[in-house]
Amino acid sequence: MQESAPCPRGVRLVDRLVQAGASNFGLGLVDQALLSGSAFALTLVLANVLDVQAFGRFSVAWSFSILIESVFLRGLFDDGLPAAAQRIPRRLWPQLRFGIYLSALAVSGLIGLGIMLAGAIGAGLSMESGLLGAATGLAVPAIRMQSVYRRIAYLDGKPIRAAVSSLAYCLGLLISTVVMIRTGEAGPAAAMSCIAVSAAVAGALVLLRPGDLARSRRKMFTTAMTRLLRSGRWFIATSLTYWIGSIGLIPFCSVLLGLEAGATLRILLLIFAPLSQFNQTIVSVRLPEIAEKLRAGSRSAIRAAARDCVVLLGSVSIVYGAVVTLGGEAALSMMVGTKSYQLGSANLALMALAMMLDSIWLGLALPLFAVGKPQRFLLSRLAGLVSLCCALPAAVWLWGFPGAIVGMVVSSAASVAVSLRTNWRLS
Repeated sequence: MQESAPCPRGVRLVDRLVQAGASNFGLGLVDQALLSGSAFALTLVLANVLDVQAFGRFSVAWSFSILIESVFLRGLFDDGLPAAAQRIPRRLWPQLRFGIYLSALAVSGLIGLGIMLAGAIGAGLSMESGLLGAATGLAVPAIRMQSVYRRIAYLDGKPIRAAVSSLAYCLGLLISTVVMIRTGEAGPAAAMSCIAVSAAVAGALVLLRPGDLARSRRKMFTTAMTRLLRSGRWFIATSLTYWIGSIGLIPFCSVLLGLEAGATLRILLLIFAPLSQFNQTIVSVRLPEIAEKLRAGSRSAIRAAARDCVVLLGSVSIVYGAVVTLGGEAALSMMVGTKSYQLGSANLALMALAMMLDSIWLGLALPLFAVGKPQRFLLSRLAGLVSLCCALPAAVWLWGFPGAIVGMVVSSAASVAVSLRTNWRLS
């Protein structure tokens, strides 16, 4: 077992808070609330400071950064980590942590470098596009380091470390955004740079605990990465189908219906970000627990865990969606003013329905995530993608922008239907 190096006073203080009885779930909610709140505040600031076209360009760049981070990198390194870690002795976890950090930094760094080179080429056509590409390239590895730090904190049962990291991100985002506005440099590239700097500060907290890391032996590193890669291809495929049917519609709407439509969809997704962050809290906190409980569990245990998750996530999403549908239009009119965003109650209700169905799907899929069998629910997302491709063109032709949200509803409903059939077959 590796001996931990002496920790700074601030690190010892937060550890005492855990020993004093703070709950993992409560700390997880604080962590996700900080991330969700900072994203919400930044988006509202940009929606007011930038013109609609500039905000639309930022939204498109943001959607592709999410494609890289939440689909590819998270699917490769994060989603299969709890199941893989349960097969490795805890005394070797310092080596596992080091290997994950090193691999994630190398892969995300190469991707970021490629985006920066593409931005440099694009600068010959448009300086603004080139700067936005460079800023996005810097943001990719910074966000990845922050995500790895938070994922490992939850794996270790120390969500307070994740919350402290999110607090550092919020403070960094606040300071950098104020500087951006005060200097008069507000723009898509500057906004993405604020995200990059803030994420780098949050991810750098790993340097405060060098004793948690140990140089990986080749055999252990190869074994762990093989397991992650084996399951990662399924996680990536599942996340990609989800991205196409949600965030991926931002560039689709921007091209087909105009940048205003893409910006509107970004705001609608942001309104439901607290619900998504709550769901992510459940995943982050419960996933390691469920993985350990179900490691040698029966199929009935998997079904019971799915039922509990569906009841919890479904109930919360229904309540949240009702509140947003009833009061969201008035609140948004005060927040973003009279710009040409389509934020009526009908669009809010459709988005609430789509997000409720997504929450139910996540509840059905979570136990299968925990036992490292993502191929079981990939079929449900593929069914949703096929349904989206069939419904979206007709819905957009009939109803315009609301038709894009109708396509999301149809896609989510198909995914839930197939997931229910999969869980029924398990019984």
